[in-house]
Amino acid sequence: MIHSEAERTPPAPIDDELLRAYLADALIAEDSARVEKALRDSAELRARLEEVRQGRQDAQLHTLGAIWHRSRLTCPTRQQLGSFLLDVLDPGLADYIRFHIEVVECPFCRANLTDLEAQTQAPTGSKSRQRRILQSSQHLLGEEKR
Repeated sequence: MIHSEAERTPPAPIDDELLRAYLADALIAEDSARVEKALRDSAELRARLEEVRQGRQDAQLHTLGAIWHRSRLTCPTRQQLGSFLLDVLDPGLADYIRFHIEVVECPFCRANLTDLEAQTQAPTGSKSRQRRILQSSQHLLGEEKR
């Protein structure tokens, strides 16, 4: 059915709610296109969009710093932390890890380092248990391994 101009409902005005939906990528294609065209044509609307963007609850979740921190892109691997504890790293990397732990005070890496330190300081009972297991199974290795 063809509608006359008078029967068509005019598009909703571009208000803050529509701009929030636009930022959340929650609009149908036609509405997105309409908002984008209006943004190209109006500096005032672009300023309003920026105000809406800053007022969003998730505004700080999408900054480069927040993404960098959330993804822990500067954190060394657990293997690197273990090598750091054993003092077998390249001096430059060791300096960086020391900075990351002591100055940045990364809670993830500090927890990893604490865990690794606890593992390296296992009680002697664990080592004696390993020795007992080895001694009890040595006969299985044969004469040439004794």
